[in-house]
Amino acid sequence: MNGFGIGAPREPGPQEVPLARTTEPADPGRDFGAVEILSSPAGQELASGAVGQLQSRIDQDAVAMSQVGDRNIQAYMLFLHGDFVNRVQVRPTDAEFLAADDKRFVPPRNLAQWKVGLDACRRRGVVILNAPSGTGRRTQALRLLRDLGLQQIDDLVPEWSKVSTRPLPDDQGCGFVLDLSNLPEPPAAQFGADLAAYGEKLRVKGSYLVVLATPDDWNGHLADRTVEFTAWPESPDAQMLVETELRAGPAADRIDWLNGPELTGIWSGNPSAREAQRLADVIARAKKRDELALLVDEFRNWPTAVESLLQRGGAEARDTVLAIRATVWAGALLDGGQRSSVIRASDALQKELALERSSAHVLADATSTSRLKAAGIEPDGERVHHDQSKPGLATAILRSLWTEFPTQRGLIRRWAIGVVGDRGIPEADARLAAEALRSLAVDRRDRSILDELADVQSSRRSLAVETLTEAAGDPELGRYVRDRLLQWVSNGGTAEHKVDLVVEICRGKWGQANPTMALTRLGKAAGHKNLGSDAVCQAFRQLVIKRPDEVRKAVDQWLTDPRAWADPQLKRQVLGVFLAVIGSDEGTDLVLAGANEPTARERIVRAWQGLLSIEGGEAAGVAQMQRWRARFDQDDAQREMVQNMLAEVLGASGFQRFFDMVMMDDSRTVSPFWRETLRRTYGTPEPPRETSTP
Repeated sequence: MNGFGIGAPREPGPQEVPLARTTEPADPGRDFGAVEILSSPAGQELASGAVGQLQSRIDQDAVAMSQVGDRNIQAYMLFLHGDFVNRVQVRPTDAEFLAADDKRFVPPRNLAQWKVGLDACRRRGVVILNAPSGTGRRTQALRLLRDLGLQQIDDLVPEWSKVSTRPLPDDQGCGFVLDLSNLPEPPAAQFGADLAAYGEKLRVKGSYLVVLATPDDWNGHLADRTVEFTAWPESPDAQMLVETELRAGPAADRIDWLNGPELTGIWSGNPSAREAQRLADVIARAKKRDELALLVDEFRNWPTAVESLLQRGGAEARDTVLAIRATVWAGALLDGGQRSSVIRASDALQKELALERSSAHVLADATSTSRLKAAGIEPDGERVHHDQSKPGLATAILRSLWTEFPTQRGLIRRWAIGVVGDRGIPEADARLAAEALRSLAVDRRDRSILDELADVQSSRRSLAVETLTEAAGDPELGRYVRDRLLQWVSNGGTAEHKVDLVVEICRGKWGQANPTMALTRLGKAAGHKNLGSDAVCQAFRQLVIKRPDEVRKAVDQWLTDPRAWADPQLKRQVLGVFLAVIGSDEGTDLVLAGANEPTARERIVRAWQGLLSIEGGEAAGVAQMQRWRARFDQDDAQREMVQNMLAEVLGASGFQRFFDMVMMDDSRTVSPFWRETLRRTYGTPEPPRETSTP
């Protein structure tokens, strides 16, 4: 077996013969029609044995292929074999691993629950830390596993169609962290019992699993069935955590500030671990003690300033108050944008609120300058900002909008995403809105924002691509985004624009940084789109250029697995990938690089024949063969190899008719490339094109 788990090439057995060839020489002065030659006795002899031998040899090699593979290889098999979980080793430099160290770890405020979790994990092999996002669950999980004496700890990154214990690892003496927060769909009720059985299997091997969950996702029957191995930890004491973080960094001299009156109100509110970490960063940024009060106000999201803006015009009529607030919120969404964009976004929100914005009302309204001034928005040339002396004020205004008016989030999302898609707003400003929405989605854990951004108008899809690309890398919401991308290309009923969105994301920097996950999604997209889709081809081309080894491994395994050839849907996906890869020069070079090796050559021949046999594959396959002809016709180094391969493809029974489709060039004369390929089908190649004269 080679490094990819594919059987090494075998010598033909005693019952195996090479492809049948005719021994009768062809007339070099005659141009043969493909059908005429292939209906001859020699052609029938050729057709009789080729495909069966090819099928047999490839299937035997495929059966011998490893079904386990290394961690990266498993990823390529997702859409063929089912689900998998990638293992990412927790490094000593991991920020939360460092925070779990003896000198830095601050336990949850409810220490009893921490002890419950540790005891449950020790007895059951698994524990669920069920707490809101931002509580510090992953740090707590890493500390718990370290307390159990585990030296190797892996984060488990699932790629699955549904939550299941089946793909989870069960190695000896390992600790695992599995984050099941922000799931696109809740696990089945049976998952609780499966998890208990899996934990017992781990415990016997000296391994343990910590599951991270949130009350929003882990409730009902699922929570009831796992209560015996669930803990509900709270965040650590905020002041103690901030002190520890300052002591661990370069700002240990600020620790005495923590007892000042500026922070008393914060400590009484017991902020979450995430907020305490943010506060530590804010304090560390201060240059002197006098700045602390202002920085604390920033940390608290400028409550006084935001409330003051929203109370403007309070003595006026309701419509006037709404108009001012609409401009305040539009300015926050487009902070740093052009003044005309802010006014347009403000008018759009007023229309959403059913306020009259006809031409007469607009002209009778205050001027744009007055409207901006009333909303506390300051000009900077043609661009406008909320008060720049208060860093993060625009973000604080949007947070307030989401927090103070929870029943109106649907309307607000619709308006804000409409601003992103509005062609009347310059793209640079629309990008500001998209980035503000991404930040808000991450901060407020609002998954609906990201879902609805995927439906932004196609003319602004590039902004959705940028936004979801960034969100896919977020430590908490990222897995939700990645799961959604997988869902969209797995569901046959997904709208075409969402499949296109996934393809573009996988083509870009996220796909290049995460080729395993990108290849899985592109593989499914290849079966979703029309064969030969330029978008899919270009996405694979980028991955071939940036991550050639991963693409090669994936294509080799996909083409070798016998189950892909038995299932029509999977077969279409595999052959769609093959066509997309060879649809570029870079991809063709990648595939042909190993074509002199018999097993690889057989895979390529079989893929070509499969492509020409499926619905929609005939036209796409013929077009690609003609592209190969155009590329290799004058390529002395590779022409013969390509012609021999295509002779094997088209010489088999049922494929001879394709010669008639390719033989004539655009001028309706016989193509020398295809004529020579046809001759090679019968073992009578022409002499070299260039010969020396005596």
